[in-house]
Amino acid sequence: MKKKISFIIEIIIGIIFICFGYFVIDTDYYSTLFYAMGFGLAFASCVQLLKIYYYEMPKNKEKLENINRENHINSVDERKQYLRMKAGHVTYQIMTFSLLILSLILALVRVEVWIIAMIFLLFVLQWLVGVIAFHMLEKRM
Repeated sequence: MKKKISFIIEIIIGIIFICFGYFVIDTDYYSTLFYAMGFGLAFASCVQLLKIYYYEMPKNKEKLENINRENHINSVDERKQYLRMKAGHVTYQIMTFSLLILSLILALVRVEVWIIAMIFLLFVLQWLVGVIAFHMLEKRM
């Protein structure tokens, strides 16, 4: 039941968003936005609940045990931990250069300044989070 309660809460929040978008907000754009967010949240939570119910069925217990065993092995395996860290590092580098190049391209095509500033600030935020995370992990290990 502990696994299910969070998804039930998400479904309720999704239904509230749907009702809010459908009945409360008069503007088309924002009502559609809330309606879509609510539907997406409720639908995704329903799918997760169905997945939990599927694996809780007695005939599927063995499948669940195999999945749990494989997940445990993957979380403990040093090679897979290294590969996850390496993938995170490569992704960090790619996104850093992508944000810089995107801000340069947008500056060259004369997009509004606030859009360029927002993308550049995302680059700065990503760099800061990377540095802070590195120092925190360095102290912990």
